[in-house]
Amino acid sequence: MDTYLITGGAGFIGSNFIRYLLEKDPTVQIINIDKLTYAGSLNNLNFISKQFKYIFVRDDICDKERVMDLFESYQPAYIINFAAESHVDRSIENNEPFVRTNVLGTQILLQSALKYNVKKFIQISTDEGQEICR
Repeated sequence: MDTYLITGGAGFIGSNFIRYLLEKDPTVQIINIDKLTYAGSLNNLNFISKQFKYIFVRDDICDKERVMDLFESYQPAYIINFAAESHVDRSIENNEPFVRTNVLGTQILLQSALKYNVKKFIQISTDEGQEICR
């Protein structure tokens, strides 16, 4: 049985990927870590039943200790990172959360993947690029 660590799995794209993965192979174990910000909702995961090996963790990928604990506990073979701050209008008002999640959070996941010999790390960027001229 393969274990997948999915980040941002309560968002639109992440939750649909989880649905796809469970339909393709209902025996996989999924650990879903999501901070549940403006872009995530547990309602997107209503399709998950008790038959699936699914664990939801409400937490932040920038919490290195917590992320390492998840790797230690579940030993995921695959990481798929959907967690990203992605609304450009919000980044104009305050870019710190974008740098924190999109850079620091990804770096923590990469460090964990190296330490625990993850088979595959897939980085999904949903950030909408926009040039700002002033």
